[in-house]
Amino acid sequence: MRNPRSTSVTRRDGVLPVAVWSGRRCGLLCLWLLLGVPVAGFAESDGASTLPAEGAVQSSSESTTATQTPATAAPAPASGFGVAVLDTGVALVAPITSEVMLPGSASFVGGNPLVDYAKQGTHGTAVAQIIRTLSPGSRILSLQTSTGSRSVSASAAAKALRTAAANPSIRVINHSNAALAMVPGDAILAAALADQVIVMQSGNDRLSNPNGDARHAPGLGGKAIIVGALGPDGEMLGFSNRAGGYAQHYVVATGASAFADYWGTSFATPRVSALAAQLRQRWPALRAEEITDIIKRSATDMGAPGVDAKYGWGHINTARAFLPLGGLTTPTSGSTNASADEDAVSEEETGAEALSLRRLRVGTPLHAALVSQPALRQVLALDRYGRDFNLDLSKMVSAVDLKGRARKVVESWSGNTDRTLLEAGSGYQVSSFAGADSTGAPRLHLDASPDQILRYQMGYSVRPETGHPVLSWIPHLDDGAGVASVWRRTLAGGSHDEGFHSLTSYRLNQMAQLDVSLSDTHDSEGLDQGHQQWASVIHLQNDMFGASLEGGLLAEEGSLYGSAPGGALGVASAETRYFRISGFGRINDRLAVLAAFSGALTEVTEAKDKLLDEFSDLSAQSWMVGLGAKNIFSKKDGASLTVSQPLKVTDGSAGLDVPYGLGADGRILRYQQRIGLVPSGAETSLELTYRIKWSKSLELGAYGAMRYEAGHNVQLGLRSELATVVRGTF
Repeated sequence: MRNPRSTSVTRRDGVLPVAVWSGRRCGLLCLWLLLGVPVAGFAESDGASTLPAEGAVQSSSESTTATQTPATAAPAPASGFGVAVLDTGVALVAPITSEVMLPGSASFVGGNPLVDYAKQGTHGTAVAQIIRTLSPGSRILSLQTSTGSRSVSASAAAKALRTAAANPSIRVINHSNAALAMVPGDAILAAALADQVIVMQSGNDRLSNPNGDARHAPGLGGKAIIVGALGPDGEMLGFSNRAGGYAQHYVVATGASAFADYWGTSFATPRVSALAAQLRQRWPALRAEEITDIIKRSATDMGAPGVDAKYGWGHINTARAFLPLGGLTTPTSGSTNASADEDAVSEEETGAEALSLRRLRVGTPLHAALVSQPALRQVLALDRYGRDFNLDLSKMVSAVDLKGRARKVVESWSGNTDRTLLEAGSGYQVSSFAGADSTGAPRLHLDASPDQILRYQMGYSVRPETGHPVLSWIPHLDDGAGVASVWRRTLAGGSHDEGFHSLTSYRLNQMAQLDVSLSDTHDSEGLDQGHQQWASVIHLQNDMFGASLEGGLLAEEGSLYGSAPGGALGVASAETRYFRISGFGRINDRLAVLAAFSGALTEVTEAKDKLLDEFSDLSAQSWMVGLGAKNIFSKKDGASLTVSQPLKVTDGSAGLDVPYGLGADGRILRYQQRIGLVPSGAETSLELTYRIKWSKSLELGAYGAMRYEAGHNVQLGLRSELATVVRGTF
């Protein structure tokens, strides 16, 4: 293993999207089984003064124990990190000690900034105690603006704001008496220009809008946030001023303190200040407007859906604030550090797909080899604000065919495949099938046979009927709507039905037929995944045996072995040349031996700025043996019992380039190594399929499977599944 190293680069030019399958309802009958309170701010209270303990009033959404993304460090204390408290003074009462206080505390009302003049006995001290309790890494600067009266001098508050703005240690300003003053705009603007987060109470006046300095918030470039108060019942305190026309700048928090026996917006405000301080300590490079945006967007919605005139953005949620927000990306090889900058790709450009698990779906032949890589267990990722998190991609990456197959078989069999003849003429017919594809386009099939030698078929989202003799012994939809599950997994392609299909069949003689096929298909999940496939097959068949020799070319756009495009482990394109030999040997009129073998060679074009690059050519193979039966209990039933190995990489490698952390200088650390793509395991699947056409309107089916080391993952033991289907029309 190569030692991790720090990468020196010039700028962050790109970001990498870190990258479920949805079924459709059918109109048929499907039965299936799968196993496997006085007021802070100097106003009098209308209610009771009973105050719950701090742990009781602090809701889970305000908990400071943030469950962060795995391997992300908790916020670390920052020596000298300051929160300015504009209030009645801060007394040295635990947890406030002389060491907690920053130098430079001052009084602007002729008092002592380390004496709390609140008439209730405590106000500024209780505010500081909340901040220090919830944000232990913060230090307090007491800027005394009041001696405890109901009004606050605008001049004193203005001087305090300018003093805080001039102090480089101050990163957050807690203005719990904001509703009691209206300072000149230039004073509070000075704090905003100093990139300080300004947290202001909404006020306790029962107003529909915030009062006092909070009204400056819209003009401060997003650096200010207004706080309303929730009561013991979790609802808005009756006297708390609402969001009103300032909803875009407004959140709510619990309006209580364990250090005082009354309630109000003054005690909700320091809870938001503490959260802002925690965020600034954990990610010092964040700008003030980003801090307020994180607090708002991570809040738990209350009241009317969305931002409303009562609760604004809702109840602050500390745990969610420390989780990624917006599109998540991994730094590319051209990234210098984890800080967001003006050239970073915006959320709109990366889209919500950036963290979608479906973008982290890789081809089954590759899955086991990739998830076993230790480097993928700690991958550095950035959210929309440039905040760094560590993700375990090995647990997020999924395989195209790793989950149970029974569900897919049920959906295939239970789908409405009613055929409607649209037009027929001499040697041709045009049909449509019930339902539409994911784009809303109709499913159509053209079958033209001008003579006994030639046959042309074209289908849109309908596969033509192939001449593979072995398929006649494996129960499947025989109307062009699908092929057998076990048959598909011996293919290098064939994972998509939607799109254009064509098949030309030429009868050479009574025993031989040549098929030439072309398909241009896409996925059904809106992933912009496209496949083009060309193949030619020679079929030989008589009464006792049948065989096919097939060769083809599969071109995948943004995909490898059916992987989802655009993910962190994605590729630009892949081109696979393959062959397949298949056939059957009849034992008697009802029973035949089945066999198939496939080999493939794939050339990969890596995508820019992905975690995988410099692919070698990949060799892969698959096989199947089994028994097929017909007319077991009636003339309209069939069954198969097969043992198979789905397509598996047998030779190949790629480069792995994974950012995993930040160095002391802020540069991104990267892990780089050449890895093999051959999985350590080898899946062996035993599958039993039975199907019977009971009547014209009723069909029964059963599917069972036992998979050992599913997806070629040696850590997966034996898995079993069973599905039964009853399909009918009424």
